[in-house]
Amino acid sequence: MPNILTSRPEGALPMVTLAAIAVILLLLGLMLFVVDLSVTNHGLPTAGGIVTLLAGGLVLLVAGVPYSGVLLGAVVVVAISMGGALFGVLGSLRVRGRRPALTGKEEMIGEVGTVRSLVGVNSEGWVFVHGELWRAVLAYAPQHTDQPENEAVTAVGRKVRVVGFGEGGVVQVVPIELPGRGRDLEGPG
Repeated sequence: MPNILTSRPEGALPMVTLAAIAVILLLLGLMLFVVDLSVTNHGLPTAGGIVTLLAGGLVLLVAGVPYSGVLLGAVVVVAISMGGALFGVLGSLRVRGRRPALTGKEEMIGEVGTVRSLVGVNSEGWVFVHGELWRAVLAYAPQHTDQPENEAVTAVGRKVRVVGFGEGGVVQVVPIELPGRGRDLEGPG
């Protein structure tokens, strides 16, 4: 009884040609995995890479390459593990991408900056936040100021936290205390 894998019908490709095709398919499959990392339509090249690797392994088996069964097993393991890893990473990136992007003003809420010129409740000053100078006002009048006729201000060099935005892109800030420093608001008390 002839062996199906070793006997070739007339007009079949020579074994060397089949082995070359198998190697080309295997290399193409690996290249598709690499391509998937740099394109925007994630998933399609990975699926093509898995199919191409498996096809290359099957061609190796048909070509009669020595230890082709072991090679096919190794190709299957590599295809499944690389495909699983890439689909897992890409899936987690896709889930991460569903969160709204915090850019512009929304990203600045909670950022800490440094006062560059006096900042008060009713008087604008300048703060250095997020790598830029911003016009700023205090977001609220502190209750611990004893002199209502004098506006409470935050001195130059003090730290403030951005809590919102007013009209015209003016940031609203509150003074924060840092360990080892006194109150951030200048004034009596």
